[in-house]
Amino acid sequence: MDTTVSTLDRTDYVILDELQKDARLSNKELAARVGLAPSSCSVRVQRLTADGVLSGFHAEVNPAALGIGLQAVISLQLGGHGLGTIRRISRELSDLPEVRQLFSLGGSQDLLVHVAVRDPEHLRELVMDRIANHADVAHMETALIFDHHRSHMQGPLDAPENLSES
Repeated sequence: MDTTVSTLDRTDYVILDELQKDARLSNKELAARVGLAPSSCSVRVQRLTADGVLSGFHAEVNPAALGIGLQAVISLQLGGHGLGTIRRISRELSDLPEVRQLFSLGGSQDLLVHVAVRDPEHLRELVMDRIANHADVAHMETALIFDHHRSHMQGPLDAPENLSES
């Protein structure tokens, strides 16, 4: 059992919430929002990073600024369901520059692939030339993404009620 969650207190959850809203906060700004001395806040962020709770800081990039005019989600049903097959095709797909995210699923679909492309022709080429004709793909469906909204919070919506204050 992972004990990381049990070692988090309310202040840790506030730190996580604030960093997910704005990962560019300086330690001084973060400490002020959380109500800690900057040195205490820095120690907590370092501990959250060392414990694997914070696994990275990411920039949100405007796709249109990079020439990305279309995004889609491609669901794949594979012919073979062995772990080796799923790992191999996941690796191959992840190496494609158009692939933004890849999810291994339970249920009728095996993989869900989020792609970003220049235009409909680029999507057609990617799907037809690189994915649909893959030997392990038995069935494929493509859905266009019209709009995307990302939630800033990746963890629990709020700290569990039984957590102590720092």
